[in-house]
Amino acid sequence: MWVLFRVPCPTPAGRTARDLYDDRVNGIGSEMQQSAVEHGCRFHRAWYADDGSEFVAIAQWDSREGARAFYELWNIEDEPGETATILEGDVGLVPHP
Repeated sequence: MWVLFRVPCPTPAGRTARDLYDDRVNGIGSEMQQSAVEHGCRFHRAWYADDGSEFVAIAQWDSREGARAFYELWNIEDEPGETATILEGDVGLVPHP
């Protein structure tokens, strides 16, 4: 299951896309990475738009239950205005690892 996360920026609290990105750079450690794998995360990447308009992340999880359990364990909450879209289908130009 692929999930696309988007957060319009600045957030109502005035946080920028780069702020949200930097939080991930500073907050994702080896314990969290191992926990994500154990909960079924197979891919996760995040970016900030060069114009500052949004923070974007994409993740691949084995199941919704695994993703939910991971986010609960690590007390990860949605950012204000964040949307999560489950993506269907799978077509592309390069092979999926």
